[in-house]
Amino acid sequence: MDNEKIYEIAFQIIVHAGESRSLSSEAMDAAENYDFERAEALLKQANQEFLNCHKIQTELLTNEANGEKNAINVILIHSQDHLTMATMAMDNAKRWIKINKKFKDLEEKNEKSNVDL
Repeated sequence: MDNEKIYEIAFQIIVHAGESRSLSSEAMDAAENYDFERAEALLKQANQEFLNCHKIQTELLTNEANGEKNAINVILIHSQDHLTMATMAMDNAKRWIKINKKFKDLEEKNEKSNVDL
């Protein structure tokens, strides 16, 4: 695959991965405000953007496995960093949502026990 095509593919990965990471961050913000419905919706969108990246990456890997050599450059390597960061951001957002659900439950229990006094 020629350099121009590799640049195009790399930038597609960067765009989708960046959007996935941004959506994951927004999901964390929503969870912090106990808006779990919005957090889950944003995380679902983040996952779709991640899947777009993963599809592009899988195509590159499949082509390479089938004998088509890819021109490796810094931009392609950079795009893989973005994909990794998107994965980590989604994982962190899932944990953050879960933690904030526990916080909310604890706050509600605490408020209820204080009212009963």
